[in-house]
Order: sequence, then C-alpha cells, then structure tokens
Amino acid sequence: MTSISIGPFALMTSTALVLVSILSVWFLVSFFTKSTDYHKFATDTLFWGVAIGFLASRITFVIALWDIYQADWLSILDVRDGGFNPFVGWFAGTTFIIFRARGQRKLMSAYFKSALIASGIIFPLFVLNTLISSQSSVNSLEVVTAEGAPHSLNIQTGKPLVINFWASWCPPCRREMPVLQDAQQKHGSIQFVFINQKESPKTARQFLDSQRITIKNNYFDFTGTSATQLGAYGLPTTLFFNAKGELVESHMGELSEATLQHYLMPLMNDTSKK
Repeated sequence: MTSISIGPFALMTSTALVLVSILSVWFLVSFFTKSTDYHKFATDTLFWGVAIGFLASRITFVIALWDIYQADWLSILDVRDGGFNPFVGWFAGTTFIIFRARGQRKLMSAYFKSALIASGIIFPLFVLNTLISSQSSVNSLEVVTAEGAPHSLNIQTGKPLVINFWASWCPPCRREMPVLQDAQQKHGSIQFVFINQKESPKTARQFLDSQRITIKNNYFDFTGTSATQLGAYGLPTTLFFNAKGELVESHMGELSEATLQHYLMPLMNDTSKK
C-alpha cells in the first residue's frame, strides 16, 4: 500500500508511519518524565532533534541534486516536493538528542525506553507495508485509450516503468506535468505511462492543449480502479517499477525536477548495466 486515505485527506504510508513514530516517542517521553524536574528539557530536546533531523535531511538531499536546485534557489524552500534524505535525518536528529542528554542517566533511560516501545509497535508495520508494496500481484491494469478502446496495460515490460496517476482538477498534477513531459522525452530507456483518473478524454485533452503539454501513453480510468489496485489513494501519485515489474519507489504529491531525478537514477543505473 503506497498511501492511505483518511476522509478527504491522503498521505503516503511511509510518511504516516514516520509521523506516528515521532508522535509515539514524544508521548512516551512526556509520560515517563512528567513528574520530573527535567520534563521540559526532555521534550524541548526532542523538538529540536526533530527540527535538526528535518533540516539535515533536506540539506543533504539538496546538495546531492545541487545541479538542479541551483537553477531555482526558491525551490530549495519548497519542501512539498518530498526531497529528503531520511537516513541522514534520523542520524542527525538522534545524534543531537544523545549529545544533549549525555551524562543524564535517567533521561537517557526515558529516551531509550520510549524508542524501544515505539519501535516494537511501528517497525513491524514498516516491514508489513514494505512486503505488501513489493509483492503486489498486479501484473496488468485495465484502462481505456483516448479513443475509448479498452486496453490492458502490462506492468512487466522488460524495462523500467513509471506510472503517474493524475487529473486536470488537481493543482499538483498540473504543476508537475511539464517535469514529467520533459523526463519522458529525455529518458527513452524508461517507459512513462499516465493514467487519468475519472475524467473524460475531452476534459484531459483541453487541459493538455491549453498548457501545450505533449505526452505519450496517456490512458484513462473512469472508475479509479487501477490506482486502487496499486494502493494509490491520492493524487498525484507516481509509481516506479524496475525492469522486473517490481515496485521499488512511490511518491504521492507534486514531483519537482530534483525529486523525479532522484527516483529515476536507480532505474537508469539498472538499464546501463544491461
């Protein structure tokens, strides 16, 4: 499952689990230290640990893709593109918390117990979500062409595959479409497929024409079944499959040029090895 839907809101499953992990640790630390004189220090340290981890994660990602970000400095501040290095973020935040709590055995004990309990609850969910996402039994999707003809879209194409679920009423979908168009034209070794959700071909075509967007492999799903089959419950959602047809990455929300390049690099490396 790549994303979850809560009422009108949708969130990537991995992001939801990270947020639950942080909130769980925060609640447990607050509980274990509530009657101590270092309660405020303990929760403040957690806050700054999360903030530092967030910044370190973003800065590391920007540096890795600096060639792209330097063309538009303001895009560095637009974290809606989801451009983060989670491993660096967790390391930086944890290191800060340990440094601040050094020499305080009771506080370190509260942090350790909280992290251990939260990990015992959340980690199995991470593993389960990874297994479900990577072992999808979906081999093909039933879609419709712009001419209204039924089409069976094969996921196992023998080459890397990118599937983008979109709709013209969705602002992030509209903003990311030029980036996806350019990537499709540039990376011929990767197959890009666009599946419009619950719109008529006429409506989609009017949007594409008005923005002078030209994309290949644009299909239609009038019921939204294809996205549901792949566990995508929000728009836009972009899924990245390797040449074996295995889902290796997913992204819900607007893609920037940098984040798209981040996801495409492993796929391009696979094709270059052949």
